[in-house]
Amino acid sequence: MRALAVLAALCLPALQGAAQGLQLSIPSGVPDAVGLGWTRITGDVATTSDGVVYELFVNPARGAIYEVVRYRYRVGSRAQAEKLLWNRHPSGGMGPVCFTHERDGSWRQLQNGSTEYRDELITALRVYSLHRKARLGE
Repeated sequence: MRALAVLAALCLPALQGAAQGLQLSIPSGVPDAVGLGWTRITGDVATTSDGVVYELFVNPARGAIYEVVRYRYRVGSRAQAEKLLWNRHPSGGMGPVCFTHERDGSWRQLQNGSTEYRDELITALRVYSLHRKARLGE
């Protein structure tokens, strides 16, 4: 019985990440916000038309900016691939670096300025809106 409790304790962090529906990996070069102890805000919000599972990370050196954002957005019952946005230079006039999680387990960076990139930034705004509504109890 004790061995089962120890096994459950060791697996719990991985299961919690999997329960949120987000990958445990991050793209190469992106800061490990969890390991760095950044403020982590999680959520799972659903409306009648869409929903999102997300993690927003605030770098304490940058205050109120979500520097690393990961989410899986869904329309109806169809979930999109997980995305990760990294606001590497939030005050430098450059947009975030955006990655999509591929079926083979790899991360692919979206080309800044491409249609796919611009569409994803619009989706990110929807994610922020759903987060805000959830926080305000709307």
